Amino acid sequence: MAEAAHDSPRQRGPLVGGIQDAPAGRENDLLAIELARFAVAEHNTKANALLEFERLVKVRLQVVAGCMHYFTIEVNEGGAKKLYEAKVWEKAWENFKQLQEFKPAA
Repeated sequence: MAEAAHDSPRQRGPLVGGIQDAPAGRENDLLAIELARFAVAEHNTKANALLEFERLVKVRLQVVAGCMHYFTIEVNEGGAKKLYEAKVWEKAWENFKQLQEFKPAA
């Protein structure tokens, strides 16, 4: 019992509200791909761009009032493949999704 008193939060599990890598294979999940395609389409509309979704490279998640999805997305931009980072806020029970950020990957 004395051992439990010395456990740090990192030893007990992930920090609530922290950004975490999604489980392996999530980049192939149809719902994640749908949200990533949504991010590209929203960016194209807002920026008058013509990016084409190629594939979802990486998924990270953060539990907020809903779920914040952090995507690394490969797109076709004028024949060149480029990586972008997108942040999509989703509240599935309200049928709500909103592109928060879309930028070239660093």
